[in-house]
Amino acid sequence: MTRRKGTKPEQFAGAFQQYSEIPRRYRLETYAGQYRGQDTWGSYCDQVLFDEYDSNHMRRAARKAGDSWLSHMQTQGRHHALATPHDANLWCQELLDGDRSRRTCYEHYFVRIYQFYDYLKQNHRHPHLYNPLLLAAIEYDTARHLWMFRIDTRPEAVSRE
Repeated sequence: MTRRKGTKPEQFAGAFQQYSEIPRRYRLETYAGQYRGQDTWGSYCDQVLFDEYDSNHMRRAARKAGDSWLSHMQTQGRHHALATPHDANLWCQELLDGDRSRRTCYEHYFVRIYQFYDYLKQNHRHPHLYNPLLLAAIEYDTARHLWMFRIDTRPEAVSRE
């Protein structure tokens, strides 16, 4: 038996479909003090990503995506683990405005940071209740265009077994 996979970011977002729906006390920026001075991206890479996928290729890919994201978030004046959907969309615009294909932007940058936020959502040590890249894909056309690369390039049905 097969089922159709979701084709819209809204189908993956969970309870919060829009940033405006998130109560202020649960928004990531309220945790700035907790994350000050923390290298959350580096810890994620060392303890999670490289633990599962340790290769020179993965290390280069993670460094490239991480450097881009950390630089962008520093420009935004916010910790890299505490992005807003607006921050994420601006980064997507920067990626796509560069000399990179949509595929490169998605596979080498977007997916790395998207997975980072998914990890933060699932880890009890972090207060994350949403993925700002996913909410950006719901709220902004540029982020949605980049997120949709995953839909545009995958098979439509998967086995339930």
